[in-house]
Amino acid sequence: MSNAVPILLIVSILISVGLILIASFDIASQMSVFGSTSSNLFYSHIVKLLIGAFLMTVTMMMDYRIHIKFAQFYYFLAIGLLLMPFFLPEINGSNRWITLAGFTFQPSEFAKIVLIISLSTYISHNKEHMREFYRGFLKPLLLSSPLIILILIEPDLSTSLILFFLVLLLLYSHGTRGAYVFMTVLLIFVLFYLALKTGFLLKDYQLWRLRTFLQGDHPDQVSKAIQALREGGWAGKGVGLGEVKLAIPAIVSDFILAAAGEEFGIIGIIIITTLFFLLVSILLRFVEKFQDAFVTSYITGFSFLIILQVLVNLGVVTGTLPVTGVTLPFLSYGGSSIMMMLAGLGIVINIVTHGSEEN
Repeated sequence: MSNAVPILLIVSILISVGLILIASFDIASQMSVFGSTSSNLFYSHIVKLLIGAFLMTVTMMMDYRIHIKFAQFYYFLAIGLLLMPFFLPEINGSNRWITLAGFTFQPSEFAKIVLIISLSTYISHNKEHMREFYRGFLKPLLLSSPLIILILIEPDLSTSLILFFLVLLLLYSHGTRGAYVFMTVLLIFVLFYLALKTGFLLKDYQLWRLRTFLQGDHPDQVSKAIQALREGGWAGKGVGLGEVKLAIPAIVSDFILAAAGEEFGIIGIIIITTLFFLLVSILLRFVEKFQDAFVTSYITGFSFLIILQVLVNLGVVTGTLPVTGVTLPFLSYGGSSIMMMLAGLGIVINIVTHGSEEN
C-alpha cells in the first residue's frame, strides 16, 4: 500500500482544492443572489465525492485482472449507456445525460474508463502484433470508434477528440508505428478544415466557437475567465474573495481554474498544474516496473486521460484553445466525472499495490 501513498496524497490535495473553490463560489453566489449562506453545490459535491470514494474502494479491492475478463461486458454496457440519452428528452439541446429518479449521470465519463480498459485488454492480447497495420492500428481504432462516434453525435466534440487522441497516444506508446499515427492526425486536421469550410458534421455553435477562436476573438465566458486571472495577479485575492468568477458560466466545472486564478493567483495555478504533472510522472514511473501489457497500458492510458483533460482545460481558460466543456480531473464540480475518475484511480492503486507480486 505504501506505493500508493504519493498518488493518494496528491489526489487528496487536488480534491481539497476543488472543495475549497466550490464552497467559496457557492457561498459567494448564494449571498449575492439570496443573501444567505446556503451551500447546495458544496453539499452536492460532497455526496458525489463519497460515492466516488466508495467506487474507488471497490476497484482498489478488486484484482485488476478481473477487468480483463469483463472488458467485453464493460464495452457493450458503455455503448448501451451512451445510446440511452437518445431515447430520453434532451437536456440543454444535447443527449449527454441520463436522468432517473433525480439522479443525473453522464455516460461518456464511464466510457472514458471503459475505453482504456478495452484498449489495454486488446493490447495485452496482441502485443506481438502492434507493429502491424491491421492488428496493431486499424483494428483497435475500429474497436474504439463506436464509443467515440456516439459521444461525438451527442454532441460532445471535445470529449470525442480527447478520447481519439488518447487512443492514438496509447497505441503509439505500445508499439504502433508513428507513421500510422502521424497520417491519422494529418487526416483529422484535413477533416476539420473541410468541416470549417462546409459545416459538415459540426453543429452551428461548434462552428461559431471554432471560427471565433481562429479570428482571434474570445467568447464572453473566456474573456471573463482571463479577466479573473488578471485580477487575481500572482498571489490571488484570497479564498472567498473576488467577484469576476460569479459572472462566468460553468465556473465550478469547466472553468474552475479561473476561480483558482482569481482566489489563489498565477502561483496557485502553477502549483495545481505542477501537482497534476507530478501525479502523472509518478504513474508513468510505475509503468517501467511492470512487464504485463494490460498493466502498462492501463496506467499509461489513465495518465494520458488526466494530462489531456488538464491541457485542454488550461488552454480553454487562458484562451489558447477554442472554448469547450472539459472538467479538470479531481477538482471540478461534476458527479459523473469525479466518480469515474476515482473508480479508475482505484484500478491503478490495485495495480501498484498488488501487481508487483505478479511481475
